[in-house]
Amino acid sequence: KEISFDPRSLLGSYVPPLLISRPILSQSTDFEDVVVPYCGCHSVAHVLVASGMFPTAPVVPRIAISIDLLEFYSALFERSGDAVTALARALRNLYSKRGWRALDQSGWPVLDPFRKPIGHAVQWYDALRTAVERHVEDTIDNARKIIANHLDRSQGTSVLPISAQPSSTPPLSAQPSSTPPRSAQPSSTPPLSAQPHSTPPLSPPTPLLLECASILQRRCPACFGGGTFGRRFPEGGDIVVALDGNFSHRHLRSSGDSPHFYEPEFFIPKATVDAVGSWLDGQRKKPSNKSYKPKVPDEAIDTCESGHEAANEQKAKTNGDRFDDTGIMALVCGHDIPIFLANIDSPGEQQKYAFSLIFTLFAYLPQAATVTALYDIACKSDRSNGRHDLLPLWISERLQWAVSVMHAYRHEWACQLVYNPRLREGLGLRDGEGVERLWSRLRVFIPITRTSGRSRRIWILDRQVRALAYEMRDHLGAYIVRRLKTGVKRQSAAAKAILQGTSQSIGTLRQEWEAQRITQLSVRAHAPARLRREVDAVIALQADIERVEYAIEGIRTQFRENRSSSESSGILARLFRTSADLSDKVDSLYTSLNVANTFPELKGLHINFVRMLLLTRDIKINIRKRVTAQLLEFDRLDRAAGGRSNPLGTKMHQITRKAISKRQPGILNSIRKFNKYCVALKDAVKTYHVPQTFPVPHQLSTNLGELRDDPNLYEDVWISSPPIQTTPKWLEDASVRCGIRAMLKLDRCDEEEQRLKFECENLQRWFGRELAATKLALRLSNSE
Repeated sequence: KEISFDPRSLLGSYVPPLLISRPILSQSTDFEDVVVPYCGCHSVAHVLVASGMFPTAPVVPRIAISIDLLEFYSALFERSGDAVTALARALRNLYSKRGWRALDQSGWPVLDPFRKPIGHAVQWYDALRTAVERHVEDTIDNARKIIANHLDRSQGTSVLPISAQPSSTPPLSAQPSSTPPRSAQPSSTPPLSAQPHSTPPLSPPTPLLLECASILQRRCPACFGGGTFGRRFPEGGDIVVALDGNFSHRHLRSSGDSPHFYEPEFFIPKATVDAVGSWLDGQRKKPSNKSYKPKVPDEAIDTCESGHEAANEQKAKTNGDRFDDTGIMALVCGHDIPIFLANIDSPGEQQKYAFSLIFTLFAYLPQAATVTALYDIACKSDRSNGRHDLLPLWISERLQWAVSVMHAYRHEWACQLVYNPRLREGLGLRDGEGVERLWSRLRVFIPITRTSGRSRRIWILDRQVRALAYEMRDHLGAYIVRRLKTGVKRQSAAAKAILQGTSQSIGTLRQEWEAQRITQLSVRAHAPARLRREVDAVIALQADIERVEYAIEGIRTQFRENRSSSESSGILARLFRTSADLSDKVDSLYTSLNVANTFPELKGLHINFVRMLLLTRDIKINIRKRVTAQLLEFDRLDRAAGGRSNPLGTKMHQITRKAISKRQPGILNSIRKFNKYCVALKDAVKTYHVPQTFPVPHQLSTNLGELRDDPNLYEDVWISSPPIQTTPKWLEDASVRCGIRAMLKLDRCDEEEQRLKFECENLQRWFGRELAATKLALRLSNSE
């Protein structure tokens, strides 16, 4: 039957009757009576949805929102964040200007009549959209299964369907006896929270996958859409991912929680993270692996660990009493597309979050797939895994670690030789900074999610990440073309120009580079931790004395300009002499450490040369730490350059500039002192009859901008002679050193070009199958 109903009855007391009956209102401000088919067997909510309106309550709705408006808000939500309050107030102001004011039952104006209704409608309309999208995906998955079976029969192979989801808790002894038929596999991809996660997967998923799971292929077909796996690590592996955490996306404990209404697609469950954390704790309590051979000397990794806050799991980055969720950690593919996220609910950046993401990724990969993971503390993670077997063998033998590019120069040079993607074979131009770019896109949600309900925070971030992921997936073709033109071609041409200007062949440069890596990874190139701490204390004392000397010199200049009294000048002169005496005593204190006894290779050399050499070495280490810290501060000031990012606030800008100006004189004084020692060492080689093959350090530029790209900054001062009798070319010939850098850049460009071609093939393969599956799903739906 058809009935006529007045929408004003759904609005109730929100609309004053006096205003409804005013005849002077224009047609655009009048209510409109709508006639819709209605049956008593259907609820009002069904009737409203069928007429293009979405109710704000499931049983007795008082307001209904246009579905077109909700679709528009969904598009706005993906660009600007949770704007329910803004939309509600805009509607209130619009209706007020047109003469419609919302009143309560007592006749008083309602200050915010639309915020809660619109918020409820947005939340539950999105839940309905999510259910529809997952149902559509199930239908397409069934079509994928039919197409894959057809391809198997035509090719005579038996391949597990890409939509099959692996079990996350197989027994340790589970070994597949045979590949099950396609009909035995599930046809859909359930949410991550629907999987059992009581323990981490300690053995390969059963049944074995020969292609990546559908959930991965849909997120980045260029990385996961291929059909062949097993590329060696020197070729970069099959897949490159990056991990990092962000502690700005915190949640206030006082904001509370809201009822659970959404199953996230990208966030892995807390049960999975906690299970991985328990597994890691149990592994650390076991005896360490005696057969493990570190790739980098432990002294170098210890220094890297002390220089990164993320490496200290016990250090609290947020107030645990004030915040219940302290951040998020993300895993992105090589095209910056987010794959999985983990919610951080502990004060520090514990290893369980990164490892839980790794566990989850490998649960959806074929057994032959190899992965390279870029992480800012990859050196520590790799060493921890090697010592304690934190990852099962079926994962660790298919995983290699590397350090993200922007964090690489905070690591020791020996660590960079192994983990820097620009120096490591096979990784092309991948920088591992895709997670940082993801944080940049999500920064607008920091204030919104901090005060939202706990479940609503996960919903907002998960839906935003989903929108970003699928938008970036749709532009993968443009990304690859842009990467090839502006990245590979341009940098390759610059590297070839440098190589043409050098007299060395590519073969010679490769030999010199290999010799440099072997020599600089020697354990004897690094001082013991105890000695390093003592020397650092002496260097810090020397730096304090140099700052006092700088201040005294400034006061002396000011007094000289103001023609102060002779008594004041005499006091300043005595202060200056006292400072000089203190500096001499610091040198004596350094000599008393008997550092030369630690290095037998230096026996037979004059004690003054040894003391000067070791002091120069430790000064350079101190300079490197201070310069890299200063470069990070300069990066913060340069955020707004070219409009790449938001500039710092005025207060933070002033604080950063003040900190730079305060530390810069001390850094320059240390560089000048280091350069003075370099000159003295060259003279000491002749004076004390040091072998000519002994490598003498090169001077550093006092221009901090030039030091950023100066490889001399990251190389330690040699404390032993090279094993060969002649000084290697990579150490003494500047053209060889420049040629090595150009050769490495050209290698990375060639590798990147090959990877881009490989990803284009994956993208075309996935698109062809996806197009066929979509068409088949439409036909099957129409026939039903």
